[in-house]
Amino acid sequence: MNEIEKITRELILQDFDLSVSMEREAVIEALRLAIVYLLIHNLEKLWNILYKIDVNERKVKALFDKNKPEEIAPEMAKLIYERLEQKAKTRVEYRRP
Repeated sequence: MNEIEKITRELILQDFDLSVSMEREAVIEALRLAIVYLLIHNLEKLWNILYKIDVNERKVKALFDKNKPEEIAPEMAKLIYERLEQKAKTRVEYRRP
């Protein structure tokens, strides 16, 4: 696992209860399951997480056009992972001399 993947997983762990040792695709799948749960049981918490992570609001709203949590969750998980990966890359880039 490289430094960007490690930081990405650390960022994910701030909001989701997942295993750090998972591979990228397994993390996205675990995120998908967590998102389905939040869509059904705690939508407000999900919106707060999305706001905190700063996922593109336009893209998120477009996902909600698909009414079923099972359809929304896979793409939302990818959006979350990609946004946190982007933050991790920025942290690594600005850490270097």
